[in-house]
Amino acid sequence: MTTKPTSLSLLTTTRFAIFSIVAACFVLQVINSLPGINLNGLGIYPRSIQGLIGILCAPFLHGSWWHFASNMLPFAVLSWLICQYSVKRFYSVFIFTALVGGLLVWAFGRSSLHVGLSGVIYGLWGFILCYGVVRRSLKSIVIAIVVAILYSGFIWGVLPQRFHISFESHLFGALSGLFLGYKLAKADRQKGL
Repeated sequence: MTTKPTSLSLLTTTRFAIFSIVAACFVLQVINSLPGINLNGLGIYPRSIQGLIGILCAPFLHGSWWHFASNMLPFAVLSWLICQYSVKRFYSVFIFTALVGGLLVWAFGRSSLHVGLSGVIYGLWGFILCYGVVRRSLKSIVIAIVVAILYSGFIWGVLPQRFHISFESHLFGALSGLFLGYKLAKADRQKGL
């Protein structure tokens, strides 16, 4: 006989899911800040064989403490909102947007190092908005409205504005999130979930 997880165990699992990624980013930023160490060379460098490793590493690396800090709050909020569906769903969206968005940056991005969690953040954002529109359950619509209100300014981040900001990571992260949101919402509607 299986038991349904309690809200306390779900909260603990959700906190662990989000905290583990934030902690990994923090530890890598501390190491990256040490004299003589530059882990950002492990970021995505488009169309180079050695840049492929960046698809896995780039989301956990940041160019500065300001870059790190500016990514953590939106990441935590959007991650928590996706965890309201399930922690498994959060991991699926995180992994898909990191890999697919990263691969698209590698294939089509500017010849520059691309690092940071913002591609995944835009993926989470795109997923929530598309899932809410397509799924059309009360829960998904409310979550999408909250995200649309809180993060409406994200739309400008997918456009080239400043040279040192990887709009490609934002754009391809958002597109991968939109795609996954559409596919999963359609599947969930057919299953009646």
